[in-house]
Amino acid sequence: MDKHKLKTQKSQQIFHFDEHNIEKICTSLENEIETLKVVKIQNQPLKTPDVQLFKTTLYETETNTLLELPSLAPSNNISDITKNEIIKTTKYVLSDAVQASRYFQRTQHTQTEAITLKDQSNIASVWILQKEIDNNASMEKIPKFKSSNNFKKMLFISDRIVTSNNFSKKQIEFITRHTSDKLNAMSYRYTLEEILQFSNDKLTNFSVSSFVWNTMNEDILAVGYGKWNDESNGFKGAVCCWSLKNPVYPERMYEFNKPITCLDFSKTKANILVAGSHGGCVYILDIVQEICDPVIVNEKHLQNFPIWSVVSFLQKSYTSEDEFILSVDGNGSVRKWSGGVSKTYNTEQMSLIYCGIRNDAAKPNICKFDYSTIVQNMPGTVISFHPTNKSTYFVGTKVGFIVQNTVDNCNHYDKIFMAHNGPVYGIKFSPFCSSIFITYGADWQIKIWMENVDVPLLSLCYCNAVDDADWSPINSTVIVSVSGAVICIWDFARKTVEPVMMFTCKTGVHFSLVKFSKHGNNIVTGDVNGQVRCFHISNMPSPSFLQKSSILTALENMMSSNHELVQIIKKTMMKK
Repeated sequence: MDKHKLKTQKSQQIFHFDEHNIEKICTSLENEIETLKVVKIQNQPLKTPDVQLFKTTLYETETNTLLELPSLAPSNNISDITKNEIIKTTKYVLSDAVQASRYFQRTQHTQTEAITLKDQSNIASVWILQKEIDNNASMEKIPKFKSSNNFKKMLFISDRIVTSNNFSKKQIEFITRHTSDKLNAMSYRYTLEEILQFSNDKLTNFSVSSFVWNTMNEDILAVGYGKWNDESNGFKGAVCCWSLKNPVYPERMYEFNKPITCLDFSKTKANILVAGSHGGCVYILDIVQEICDPVIVNEKHLQNFPIWSVVSFLQKSYTSEDEFILSVDGNGSVRKWSGGVSKTYNTEQMSLIYCGIRNDAAKPNICKFDYSTIVQNMPGTVISFHPTNKSTYFVGTKVGFIVQNTVDNCNHYDKIFMAHNGPVYGIKFSPFCSSIFITYGADWQIKIWMENVDVPLLSLCYCNAVDDADWSPINSTVIVSVSGAVICIWDFARKTVEPVMMFTCKTGVHFSLVKFSKHGNNIVTGDVNGQVRCFHISNMPSPSFLQKSSILTALENMMSSNHELVQIIKKTMMKK
């Protein structure tokens, strides 16, 4: 074979094409094309040059392996020699488009051994369990209350197992993320179905004042309860931590002598819960402990005004990022508290004061141009932080004003504007566009605002006071609200005159709170009877791919007559 190759290589000519040769070939081809054009125009016979023939031989180059997969799982019994042979011989031909083997077969055994199973039975009774607990306590010299705590843990787990047998389908339906039908994208036939209910006999006469989802565990919901119209000696407030795994009895229950008005979880520690009471106390609870002694943050600065809203936030310093608590009370004082348990101090951020002018010219004995100034405190109702600018927060008041300020500014507030003709019940930002937020209150309206714009972009009006509302986390134009016994779902991309869906509950129910689940397919409501209900939303339209552009486009279409606001929205769309 080698001699034959040498002979053939001598008889062959090897041509190397560089740039100069390629230019010559191109110029010769252009000249031939020009001559052909001239011959065709003049109808002259074409003179073809003598054809030169030459032979070429093509050789196959060496195959370069891009990916080599050895044997999948060689057993321990194979020797090193056979392992090397397997690695050399096992090559997989890959597809040039997919770059993955089309036929992937297992040829070797795995390294695991077969699992042996044994059947074993045992009989247990209450007497045997109590005997074992007493024996363990006497042998290990452990107090009886610790052994009883172990027994409580066993009952706690068994209680979850028993309740999961009754509520397994509903729990799966609540957790599962349902995909909406693409063919149903243009319709809005919403339907609500009650799937779970969290209630306890001790809390039947209490009202649900607040609830919040845990930051780490999506199955835990902290609920605050209060009883205002009762003069009995029992507890008047409670905080319960409900779990989806046990909707019959709360996982944790803490009793207080005053109604609980607001809750919020810590931003750094998921087991720390901040609670505000009607008596003016700000508590810190550790929900890991079943029996917890709450720490009163403002014990030295107690003013006995109701705390209507508490928010946990992070503030950066020169060396670290510390956690603080911002609260607003019924006297209009906004205070910042330290989040630590050992060292507690406060800083008065601002005092909400309303200054107005009263004209007494209607009275005959007073001069026509005699004016008097009204100075009164504005009780705060809610605090909401900006989603991107973490130092900016908004405070709603009972007078209808909304105050905008920063944490570093303690002397005066940055901005104040009139939002509603009554108490402001909530301020919530859109999860898809940080510059858009909603406000709702007692004047029957849900107003959609944009930052640095003094007038609302859109107003959604209902025939009753809007107690609570929330944005949908999966659809940027969907808002849910509760008013009395009615649950309303708004979609301002399709309707603005009335809700796209209204669900009226049975008589005697008055909803106080509503919140979407983190998956967006369920809503959680609280009422004045102490019951927390979970509703599943079906037949929802499929959300758009670009959520931010869809909410801005919907607002632009609704305000086509107002050219100034349309230009502001277009600028916002260009900045995204």
